[in-house]
Amino acid sequence: MIPVEALESRRLLSTTYYVSPNGSDSNSANDPTHPWQSIAKLDATSFQPGDKILFQSGQTFNGNLTFGAEDQGTAAAPVIINTYSYNSTTGTVMVGGADATINAGNGDGILATDTSGLQINDLNLVGKAQAANSYNGIQFDNNLPGNVQLPYVYINSVNVSGFGKFGITIGGSNGKSGFSNVSITNSVSDDNIVGGIETHGVFSSTATTYANSNVYLGHDTVYGNTGYARASTHTGDGIELSDVNGGIVERCEAYDNGALNTHAGGPVGIWSWDCNAVTIQYSESYDNQTNSTADGGGFDLDGGDTNCVLQYNYSHDNAGAGFGLYQFSGARPYNNNAVRYNISENDGRKNGYGAITAWGYNSTSLQNTEVYNNTVYVSPSGNGKPMAVYVESGTTNLHFFNNIFQVSGGLQLAYIKGTQTGLLFQGNDYWSSGGVFSLKQFTKTYASLAAWQKGTGEEMLSGKAVGYNVNPLLNNRGGGGTIGDADNLDMLTAYELASGSPMINAGLSLNQSGINPGTTDFFGNPIPGNTGQFNVGAE
Repeated sequence: MIPVEALESRRLLSTTYYVSPNGSDSNSANDPTHPWQSIAKLDATSFQPGDKILFQSGQTFNGNLTFGAEDQGTAAAPVIINTYSYNSTTGTVMVGGADATINAGNGDGILATDTSGLQINDLNLVGKAQAANSYNGIQFDNNLPGNVQLPYVYINSVNVSGFGKFGITIGGSNGKSGFSNVSITNSVSDDNIVGGIETHGVFSSTATTYANSNVYLGHDTVYGNTGYARASTHTGDGIELSDVNGGIVERCEAYDNGALNTHAGGPVGIWSWDCNAVTIQYSESYDNQTNSTADGGGFDLDGGDTNCVLQYNYSHDNAGAGFGLYQFSGARPYNNNAVRYNISENDGRKNGYGAITAWGYNSTSLQNTEVYNNTVYVSPSGNGKPMAVYVESGTTNLHFFNNIFQVSGGLQLAYIKGTQTGLLFQGNDYWSSGGVFSLKQFTKTYASLAAWQKGTGEEMLSGKAVGYNVNPLLNNRGGGGTIGDADNLDMLTAYELASGSPMINAGLSLNQSGINPGTTDFFGNPIPGNTGQFNVGAE
């Protein structure tokens, strides 16, 4: 370990390195009039905390930028990679601004191995093309022994495309070594094969620690990451967090991912698995695809997730579930997750998904999950048989409170399979526009809410019927469309409750169910409202 005093001394000696196509690798590089020319020269140099590597704005540099353990920065004094422009008349340098491009050909754009303390800004990273590149755009890999988390990775305003693997990938390849304090913001990852942005570690079903911690993704866009046929695992994911303890994904957009994936497990627009305390919120995921019989969904809390939340998200027009809850065999326990204040429009376009779908490999594997105050609308699809809710297997303590489930065109509202323990549907509204009530549980189909209540005890509370079979009077169901900017999700007025809606102040008190409902609904209204009562649905 380097003493603090030594780090302070090294910081004082930090250097700025300028790189320009018009430079020479024999130059000093420490002023803009004598820049280096090549990435190869950078790769042959060791960098200290506080050093800056500045590429000339608007220019293209061929090569693969690499960092090793000798290039370690710190959070207080990171090694900064950015762009610059130089005004020769005034002799002034402007840092940042117009991007520079790293043309990686068939290689990694930036590869950082066993190091951290790097800050990457304002770059385009371009691979040769999906089919011609078999590497990553930006890769941070920790192969150190001893379950070490390397601190501080900061990536902002990068565009990554044309790589055969991931646009951005961060994680460990030795035990539970990985990274902490990771931030990826205002970045675009598109037209890569395996996926857009992901974290990972070495999977272990018996582990009690995680490879990565304190991960933040904000205002990122992932699209056109296609996946590929005959892969041995899922490909074509948008944003995928795994092996993370403590993370937030917010204000992100994922669309048109996964079209070439043929593996029957994945892909999904934005999801987490094998994580603890991850929140995915205020994001839009749509038009995600699959070329298999499974997935292609919008959002997902998957195998081994605990204490994770999907909230304030908008999912629409995805092949698979809008909001998936899945637990696969061999995963760590799945427990204490929540899906709340989300909106799903016309998900389940392919195969047989519910807008909200839950599945576990046995009846006790998916447990203690709360699904409340979501609004779902589903219309018929020519490529599948969608429904509002699909409980595809047995579960334990899976609860649905205060949700709106609306379908049209004669679709089934819900299908509940398997052996359920502690299953609760209470305070939800079920409405079939222009059709009849149809809900199947086990092998029996119920043609009315009253018949389902009597036959199963669902939508009953203390001997009182609490469910609804009324038109919720949504402003413009089916008219949500694409927002395209996650900062503007409050513009989704199609799913506000119209004046006079019977769902206003009609919800159950979630506090009495032992749930902390949070402070606001999808549109930022306080919870509960001024009357002290809860609405049904996402508003």
